[in-house]
Amino acid sequence: MRRVAAMGSRHHRGNRGGSFRPEAWPKVVHEPALVSLMRPVSFWRPNPCPSSPLDRRRGLEQQITFCSSEDGVRIACGTTGEGPPIVKAANWLSHVQFDLDSPVWRHWIEEFSKFHRYVRYDERGCGLSDWKVADFSFDAWVRDLEAVVDSLGLERFVLLGLSQGGPVGIAYAVRHPERVSHLVLYGTYSLGWAAAERSPPVQIEEREAQIKLTGIGWGRDNPAYRQIFTSEFIPEATPEQMRWFNELQRISTSPDNAVRFQVEFGRIDVRDMLSRVKVPTIVLHAQGDQVVPFEEGRRVASKIPGARFVALEGKNHILLQDEPAWSRFLYEVRKFIGVKDELLTERPSHDSLGAIGGPATAPAVTQGKEAREAHSLLVGVAVASLSLYRVVGNYMRYDQAARNILKDARQKMVAAFLSPSTKRENYLLWAAPGSGKTYFVEEVAASLDRVAQYRELNLAKLTEPAFRSALGEITDLEQPCLCLIDEVDAKSEERWPYELLLPFFDSTSVHGARRVFVVAGSSGSGPNGMKERIASRPKGADMLSRIPVDNEYSVPGMSVGDRIVVALSQFRLAGKRLGRDVHEVEKLGLYYVALDRRLTNARHLHELAVRAVERMSPGDDRVKYDNLFHPGDPENKAFWGESLAVAGDLAGAYLLVQD
Repeated sequence: MRRVAAMGSRHHRGNRGGSFRPEAWPKVVHEPALVSLMRPVSFWRPNPCPSSPLDRRRGLEQQITFCSSEDGVRIACGTTGEGPPIVKAANWLSHVQFDLDSPVWRHWIEEFSKFHRYVRYDERGCGLSDWKVADFSFDAWVRDLEAVVDSLGLERFVLLGLSQGGPVGIAYAVRHPERVSHLVLYGTYSLGWAAAERSPPVQIEEREAQIKLTGIGWGRDNPAYRQIFTSEFIPEATPEQMRWFNELQRISTSPDNAVRFQVEFGRIDVRDMLSRVKVPTIVLHAQGDQVVPFEEGRRVASKIPGARFVALEGKNHILLQDEPAWSRFLYEVRKFIGVKDELLTERPSHDSLGAIGGPATAPAVTQGKEAREAHSLLVGVAVASLSLYRVVGNYMRYDQAARNILKDARQKMVAAFLSPSTKRENYLLWAAPGSGKTYFVEEVAASLDRVAQYRELNLAKLTEPAFRSALGEITDLEQPCLCLIDEVDAKSEERWPYELLLPFFDSTSVHGARRVFVVAGSSGSGPNGMKERIASRPKGADMLSRIPVDNEYSVPGMSVGDRIVVALSQFRLAGKRLGRDVHEVEKLGLYYVALDRRLTNARHLHELAVRAVERMSPGDDRVKYDNLFHPGDPENKAFWGESLAVAGDLAGAYLLVQD
């Protein structure tokens, strides 16, 4: 087993980093409660993964399960994190798989999974839950929530309700007060939009016109119809976040269901239930919310006995990670539900709202090993040539030994297509969550260009029929093919995955065209643990025996040097795609990147780079330290002040970046 520390600088969206290009997502064809994600080669697409590294300190993974509601409708549930449970009532719209990698929703999942077991589910008619359902009523939504918590065996939990999830949460808390420890409501209401008591006639007419447009254009590739909703839900979002939310809407439900949802939202009325809520309640609402008027939140809080109300600055109906209201929201909610004071390391005031959370929320400037290493790497260098760190394409590695081993792996995969051979060319990659194994294989495939096709099958996302179909398509290909079987250690309770794969591992070619399979996973603390898990399953040991020992590789996460190199590459790539020249990066900004424990994979580094380039001054070709932060972010000043004593020589010093 070769052990390699690898990480790539993603320019296309994988589950471990890259740009958000939803227009390049594959078409998602829904069967009841399943999604087929067998994709042809595409180098500008998101590639969500159910086991993304949500909490980098604990290697958190998502588990997706299904339960049946009272009328037999199957509901998809996603759980992350450990600790006392928080259950989020479903809201418009969701997809437990794709939300995990969304710049609109991922920070919600990350933060609520830090100290708790966080439970989300797709409401009937959307996401991974059944789409074809007869009952779209409010009562059915409440019964779905009951089915979810019962299936997971949750006796008592915090209940979180956003938007129309608020009325669902209110109804559940009234029915089952003994099971709800705290009720958290954000951006919610008690009376639907169609009620004359809430909306003037002109607003009702506008909403009805939107519903008609939804029926006409929701499922089309042109996002113009969905942009209407996006502009209301997240008016202060970046273009990248808006593109994601546009596409998330399209893949989350059908046009007919989108219409049915909106009609039912208008009928909601839980006003009579508010006085009957007997559990501790906090209501939070953005003052400029363009979807649910601020007054609706005040009304809810005023009618629930003892409820606390918190007004937040901002216009977004969905709080985004960079806005000050998000920090305030997290602080208030965590304090309300009983997160220990020592974990609320920064207490934002009403005027100055800083980042909050656990100890790893913001980088700490110390004279520790990583700080000294980062300073040493940056202080003496004036020019960074990315070609020195390139493994393949835009996949970068700082350590030379790791680069050389990965280049050997790349060379072997490529040679399999260029040199006729009867030798089996199957590969195994183990990688820590977020370390870029998928991106590495994709970049190898990109280097093959016209030599071979590329197919990527994520076992965690495929049902048996979908997996059979995907393998059948690979069989039918007349061209050579490099095929990645990602999350090969998933579906541990099933017999069929390895039984279906094994015949492909025995054959080196089909129709005379070469087939090279790469299986990849992240389970266990290392490759041996993953191999033991695979070997314990039917045909698992047989499959492993078809992978030469020399073709096994281990890919740990990023080091300080990796974070700096990948960040430099991401700044350059973001600049090219946004039409900006990025020639220099302030060293203090790179020092910040190196020490920020939140930036542990290329996905996060890419998002940071995109926002930083968007904030560059017109005509400037330098990414400055200040560009890394949202205007008014107190973390900017705090980190700058702390770093002066230990890394003051990096402020105002720039590193020239060359390809």
